[in-house]
Amino acid sequence: MALEQDIAKLIEASNDLTATVDNKIQDITAKLDAKRAEVDARLQAKEQAVDAKITSFQRALPLAPNALSDTKHFNNICADVPNGTAVDVIAAHAAPWSSFFYRGTEGTGTITKLTLAQLTEFGLTPNEEFLRRGLGAKDSHGDSYYGSEYRVLLLDVVVNKGRDDNPSEGNLFVLNQGCERYIGWSKGEFLTQASCWINVLEQTGDLRFYPSRNRSADILVSGSDAGKGWQYKSNRRTGWGGCHQPYFKGLGSMKVAIALPYVGTGDHGDNMIWADSVGHPYTHVGPTLSEGA
Repeated sequence: MALEQDIAKLIEASNDLTATVDNKIQDITAKLDAKRAEVDARLQAKEQAVDAKITSFQRALPLAPNALSDTKHFNNICADVPNGTAVDVIAAHAAPWSSFFYRGTEGTGTITKLTLAQLTEFGLTPNEEFLRRGLGAKDSHGDSYYGSEYRVLLLDVVVNKGRDDNPSEGNLFVLNQGCERYIGWSKGEFLTQASCWINVLEQTGDLRFYPSRNRSADILVSGSDAGKGWQYKSNRRTGWGGCHQPYFKGLGSMKVAIALPYVGTGDHGDNMIWADSVGHPYTHVGPTLSEGA
């Protein structure tokens, strides 16, 4: 009997010890969780402060000239027809712009150049983001936007036959502009950036649009952008690539608008920027002093 009582007491003491240990573990765990939450909050606050500093710095960066020309009025796109007139996608391009179907790709397409006053007529009514970031205040007595006079291109494209060497993928190059030579393609130990406004009205199949590609950082426009209205897209890369070669890739159709394409040096983050061109300063060879520089 005494042995059984001793065993019972031992079990009871063991249970008490287990409960004490469990309580201590729970207490320690709670304190660690609280400390971890405190550290995480401090780190998050510091990250937010760093992000704010980076954003502030990016906004303060000087704005480099646009490496692309004719990006405000698109004077050499749909050049000799009234605004609002659809023109065959290839015929719509004139120097410095060019367009072509690549390696047996087949399809159809048009480009329509629009004034800002024509946007609503063509289903491109400015949304809140576009109004806040990309347009001047609306004139209450008309269709103009104070200080805004640029043009918008509406591309309506169908690619229905792929390349001879890849039947599942077609390539229609549009808004191409030059193959300027730097010190070497895909060289340069500095940041370059690309940006534009886009608005996807319709999309079918797997057709995607890259309004920036090759020379500058890729910007992807896909079916996931359809119906979202105007969006500002940007990206950056190191140095310069080869030719400036925006294109449609895949098979299907897309109706997409683009405005204010920009390619330049620096990294302004997702801050909305645009500048006009002064030629191609990163490839230009200026006059020597003896020539009157």
